[in-house]
Amino acid sequence: MLDVVSRTLGLGSRSTRLPQYAAAIVVNLMAIVYGMVVAWTSPTIPLLKLGDPAVGGEELTSEQETWLGSIPHLAAFVVSPLYSYLNQNSGRKTTGYLAAAPLIVAWILVIFSNSIIYLFVARVTMGFSLAGANIFGTMYIGEISQDDIRGTLGTFRGISIDAGILFCYCIGPYMSVRDMSIVAITLPILFMLTYIWLPESPMYLLGKGRSEEALKSYLWFRGGDAQLADEEMKKLSMVVQNNVKVSLRDLLAVRGTRKALLIAVVFCIVMVLSGMNVIFSYCTRLFETSGSSLSPEISSIIVASLNLLGSITAGICADLIGRRFILISTQILQAVSLGGMGIFLFLGESGIDVSAVNIIPVICLSVYCFCIVAGLGTVGYVVFSETFRPEARGVAMSVIGLCVWMLGFLSTKFHNSLEEVLGLYGCFWLYAAVSLAGSIFTYFQLPETRNRSLESILRELNGERIDDFKG
Repeated sequence: MLDVVSRTLGLGSRSTRLPQYAAAIVVNLMAIVYGMVVAWTSPTIPLLKLGDPAVGGEELTSEQETWLGSIPHLAAFVVSPLYSYLNQNSGRKTTGYLAAAPLIVAWILVIFSNSIIYLFVARVTMGFSLAGANIFGTMYIGEISQDDIRGTLGTFRGISIDAGILFCYCIGPYMSVRDMSIVAITLPILFMLTYIWLPESPMYLLGKGRSEEALKSYLWFRGGDAQLADEEMKKLSMVVQNNVKVSLRDLLAVRGTRKALLIAVVFCIVMVLSGMNVIFSYCTRLFETSGSSLSPEISSIIVASLNLLGSITAGICADLIGRRFILISTQILQAVSLGGMGIFLFLGESGIDVSAVNIIPVICLSVYCFCIVAGLGTVGYVVFSETFRPEARGVAMSVIGLCVWMLGFLSTKFHNSLEEVLGLYGCFWLYAAVSLAGSIFTYFQLPETRNRSLESILRELNGERIDDFKG
């Protein structure tokens, strides 16, 4: 049994792989904090409303609530191009440090906060770090990983983000805002202390003509195996030599790339506008409003635990049962769970006694969170990496990132306004409709990418008939 697990995780030849696993763990310390930043408002807003010293006796308005939840997304949207530039021109190491530093400043601001203004500045600063972490972490891990474990190491990001959300939900309700910030600040500090020992990305070094340093970097990541490092250098040299800079116009000029971008943008829309950011940011308040039989704090912890389980499940199943099946089935289940939540809320607001089934909000939101993470939140990003030409991925991922940040801002900032118009039950029905539409789009537009060559996938996206594979 241990041998099977070892092979699944790619732990054969441990000496050549352990440095890569160590690097993935270090880099994803930032992903844990990423999750905490996203989830921070859920346990914190109730504390601020009760007069936590962080607001210095000021009364928190509903408008301020929405800004606290949404402003990191807006800040990330604004600075993403800067971090992309730094990542390409100053390296992954420098970008990593510049992503962690604002987080340390942000948590210090929260620790010493005695006014809502401090919290707003801190949340903007956290948004800067979200953008940097999102850009450098994914690229760094992809560039230092061996082919046979790249998928496994890639899932560390989703697992770490979900672990951060769960951690925040577990400690947030039971600590002051200041004490939670003292705990949170240890993670970016630990990252900076450990990241210093990791080499720069060999792809970045070779792209800058520093081939000797690139070889040394590969030697470190391959556990000192010179033969393996030389083989990786040869493959990398071909990629870098053939690397062509692609503009957005070039991205839209090819039919297959246009279709891949359409799939990616629609997935981003469904992922965010099905309520993902709203539910993670305001989880506690949603349970309070719904009248769940469990306490809002315990309900949030249950949801976050299933969230983490979803990301782990995605890492195991993506290569076993295919991308299309996972994405279509999870979006249908999202629609069912969100629709069920809407029906429960509608019946309650209509004066019907639903106390006998008031466990339904926990069940519905748990199913939704499991599905959004197991589906679009994890497998969706796998599809992004499989449907773009290598030279187009940089521009494509920048477009996808900007799309996610702006939609995340809009959905969290204007959720309360939408709730005033549609009612909370109407919001959930809207989220359900978006999920159902996403499943229909996926069925008709997404080719199966499991166990297929990049060439085969790109040919199908370009409209060529593929006779050797049926999705």
